[in-house]
Amino acid sequence: MEITDSIRKFLKLRLKVSCEGKNWPEMVEVVEKHRPSFSFKIVRWIHPPVRWFKCNTNGASRGNPGSSAFCLRDSKGDFVVAKGVRIQDTTNLVVEARAIIEGLSYCRDNYINDVIIESDSMALVHILEGSWEIPWEWINGGGLY
Repeated sequence: MEITDSIRKFLKLRLKVSCEGKNWPEMVEVVEKHRPSFSFKIVRWIHPPVRWFKCNTNGASRGNPGSSAFCLRDSKGDFVVAKGVRIQDTTNLVVEARAIIEGLSYCRDNYINDVIIESDSMALVHILEGSWEIPWEWINGGGLY
């Protein structure tokens, strides 16, 4: 019963279909008839305003140790600098955050004040915008500071 209930919840969450009261053959039929819809969004790099810089960041922790990197470009799109660092045993959120810290540190050290940070981490963007709370484990043991 628990497995059946879990599968019903999964189908409702992922396929947006209700399988309440359905038996196994009926649930299998729902899955077989389901046709997923795909959507896409074209993403492209947009130049920052004149005399501004853009710092694109990325991090990955798959197969620890992970790596974080940033790339800084000027308002014409010309390459200024790119840097990456390896980080031992951590999470993807910490690695993404380290990439932003590294990029901002470079800008601070080189007196680059007008900078736009762009990250591919939805979670980190929400955290920095203030719409999500910061995971407390970052502060105590996350290796950010």
